[in-house]
Amino acid sequence: MRNFFVVILAGFFSGVFIRSFFDFGFEFAALFIFLGAILGFLFWRFLFSNFIIFSAIFFVSFSLGVLRYEIRDARPALTPGEVKLSGTIIDDPQRLDKFTRAVFETSESAKVLLTLPHYPEVNYGDKLTVEGRLEEPARQLPGSDFDWKSYLAKDNIYFEIFLPKIIVREEGGGFWLKRFLFAVKHRFLENLSRVLPEPHSAFLAGLTVGERTSLPEELEENFRKVGVVHIIVLSGYNISIIADSSLKLIGYLPIAKVFRTLLATGGILLFAILTGASATVVRAAIMGILLLWARETGKIYQALAALIFAAFLMTLVNPKVLRFDASFQLSFLATAGLIFLVPRLEKYFKWFPNFWKFREHLLATISTQIFVLPLLLSLGGTFSWATIPANLLILSAIPSTMFFGFISGLAGFFSYYLSWLLAWPAYFLLAYELWVVKIFAGQ
Repeated sequence: MRNFFVVILAGFFSGVFIRSFFDFGFEFAALFIFLGAILGFLFWRFLFSNFIIFSAIFFVSFSLGVLRYEIRDARPALTPGEVKLSGTIIDDPQRLDKFTRAVFETSESAKVLLTLPHYPEVNYGDKLTVEGRLEEPARQLPGSDFDWKSYLAKDNIYFEIFLPKIIVREEGGGFWLKRFLFAVKHRFLENLSRVLPEPHSAFLAGLTVGERTSLPEELEENFRKVGVVHIIVLSGYNISIIADSSLKLIGYLPIAKVFRTLLATGGILLFAILTGASATVVRAAIMGILLLWARETGKIYQALAALIFAAFLMTLVNPKVLRFDASFQLSFLATAGLIFLVPRLEKYFKWFPNFWKFREHLLATISTQIFVLPLLLSLGGTFSWATIPANLLILSAIPSTMFFGFISGLAGFFSYYLSWLLAWPAYFLLAYELWVVKIFAGQ
């Protein structure tokens, strides 16, 4: 049975990946379904061979991968030029230094990226009627090698409007739960900015809820240079801390274990929505939920199976992440590194002290760097030997930083002075981490 699942997943991923390079069309997928049916018939009537049945399953799965990509790749019926469009803001707008970016879905279900001034502010769920020049996104952003057009296309965004004129704006649309969660996040970030200076507040925003738009470009570049940028993009490490902490807190409630697990599952899902549900967060959330239920049922948690299952679900929902989402690829490889290499390297590092989990962080850093390095270099990234000591010195302080950051931000909903008092431990920890980054960045 396990071999059947391996063949099905291999066929599906192959179909999605190859279709991302070549536009075959539905006829090509139909051909492979036909070949699979022929082989299946031969196996049923004449040839009882594992090779025949596995080939049939692979062809059918391959065609389903191609079909899923074809369905996802349907283009909106829009033409570049001066337009007047009505629709809704479908995600939390991203506030940059000079502009605000918002994903706008028209009444015809076409997604358009709007670049707007900061004021008047737009929020998730706002219903707008806009006028402007509809254009296809540039292949690359000015001064960058990043494939901006493909990055937007993975979310079916094929057009953008720069500084459109907003004719009509109505608040209160969208899904009420998302609207509520985004409002809570914004208030939480305001609470942090009231009690912490910059860049400490922006750094903590990235650590806790993955919000890094207000982080200074120079500081973000230092994080990349040192190899610790993963801590401000809400990686699986951050999610695992949140999941474990939530489970410990809920464990004190006088309710059945299954209900505690349900609450923890709901908490992880809500947090994933609140943070924008990026590929990294979704992958970590799925694996975290599987881990919670493995503990509840007493079954062995197979990390590799969970990782592949998470990748399958994400590819099924959006097949374009397999090729065009670097965060998904890096997150998948980093987790695979933890699964495959950490157990094999442990015996060679038993001499290394595990004070403040130093040994765990050293093994995790080495394992993930080995797996992500080829892709990182192919994406134009760099490798620095400072990555290992920097991660070693910073990661040990991250759980405490996130704890004090969360309670300080939450306290701000009730009392400014309580929030200010609780922010002091977070401030000193953040200052230490920023100092480590500055030292290893050579500044």
